[in-house]
This record gives sequence, structure tokens and C-alpha cells, in this order.
Amino acid sequence: MNAIHIRIGNNLQRIRKNRQLSLDKLADLTKVSKGMLHQIERGETQPTVTTVWKIATGLNISFSSLLKEDDAVVSIATRKEIPDLTEDNGKCRVYLLFPFDPQTRIETFTIILSPSCNYVSFPHNDGVQEYITVTSGVFNLQIKDEIYVLQEDQAIKFTGNVEHRYINKSDEDVTIQVIMHYMDS
Repeated sequence: MNAIHIRIGNNLQRIRKNRQLSLDKLADLTKVSKGMLHQIERGETQPTVTTVWKIATGLNISFSSLLKEDDAVVSIATRKEIPDLTEDNGKCRVYLLFPFDPQTRIETFTIILSPSCNYVSFPHNDGVQEYITVTSGVFNLQIKDEIYVLQEDQAIKFTGNVEHRYINKSDEDVTIQVIMHYMDS
């Protein structure tokens, strides 16, 4: 298994070349600098969650299509020790369980939010639905100006094309399962 930044770089380069995009054009589409995109493709840097979302949104692809490895017929996922990506100074740790599946149009993550985590998620493309289940702790989700407080074993579904914020106001880690559904738009 390749390190996540190598996988992201390989996938980004493959997608860019398949679409016959220059780095300049990719930078225009994604609002990520040409230099940063070059470093990502070469596996020289670990992009942030926000950067990966900008690239995915700009290319109109799923988030996990940049993280995935080769497909298998049967997959059993176990959360890794080390997160695939981190955000909010390491307080938001993202673990890819199942990358985007073109048949189901979903991808699945575990996200662990440390105390005082306050991660702002970049708005996704139209037609993206998020399904979040709280598996431990008390999770606060802000969508626009509304805050939803969810307890363990509660779930929420919302349209992800608006700014939203993952918040942990407690003194303990919060663990959530996130399913992203990419509907035809």
C-alpha cells in the first residue's frame, strides 16, 4: 500500500492526463496553485483535507477518488493507526474506509474529532449528500447558521453544497462515520 500522499499524487496525475489538462488549467479549475498541484502530483507534500476537497470539487469528482487504491471485489476495512488526512492542526483526523464506488456512488470515512476541534468543510458539488452517524461522543454540526447537536447513535443527513462545520465542544474525542453520496446532478 502506498502512502496516502503518493496515492493522491498518482491519482491526480492520472485524472489530469486522462482529461488532457495542463497544470495551469487544473489550477484554474481547482483554485489550487500550479506549484502546489505539481508538488502533490510528485508526492512531495501531504495536502490538507481542504486542498483535496478543492481539487475534487474543481474536477467534479469524488473526494475519495483521489485517495483510493486499486479496486477489489470484496473489501474489509479496518481503520488505520495513522489517519489518511488531518485538518484543524491535527484535531480532525480522517480515515478512508471505502473509496468512491461508481456503482453505488458512495464513499465512507471515519472521522475522529479531538476536543476543541472546529473544522470548516469546503462546500461540495451540487448533488452531494452527507450521512453522518455519531459512534461516540457528542457531535456538533453547523450548517450555515444552524447548529445540530447529535448524541451517540444519532445520525443526520444533509446536502453538502454549503459551508458546514464539524465541532467537538466536549473534553473527549468524538467519532463519526461519514457516508458521502454523489447523486447525479
